Amino acid sequence: MNVDMLKVIREVSIEAEDFYEEAVKLGNHAAYALKARHRSQMTGLENIAESTFKTSDVFDYIKKQTARFPQWRQADPKARDPNQGFGERLKEHLEKKLARRLAALCGPRRLNIGEATDEERQMRRQIYLLLIRQFIRQVVVHYEYQVSLGNKK
Repeated sequence: MNVDMLKVIREVSIEAEDFYEEAVKLGNHAAYALKARHRSQMTGLENIAESTFKTSDVFDYIKKQTARFPQWRQADPKARDPNQGFGERLKEHLEKKLARRLAALCGPRRLNIGEATDEERQMRRQIYLLLIRQFIRQVVVHYEYQVSLGNKK
């Protein structure tokens, strides 16, 4: 399999533009739930996403934070599901919505990366991690922005 990495990066960047709106919503939810005093938890999330080679490390961090801290379980009354906490909402988005985006991105109309060989499966996991990184970056940036606006009020 010979997939041009520049093409992969370009396609992931294009995809990242399309999920900005959802990242804003989750960034707002994080700002509502975590506020400024729990900033280190969001930077920790971003650091894990940026430094790991496995998607499971990101999911494990989200699960651990959700289990340990009530802020991660806090719901946003403005969200579509006002009973779902921040951690569960983030995990669900990464597991379901980004996975669907991955399938479309790797499909025959874009990158044409199947799942038949180990090499293809590894490439798909790498692309999934790139999508997760992009999404989490956007969530954390919007969280920081919202928190900074709240501190000025």
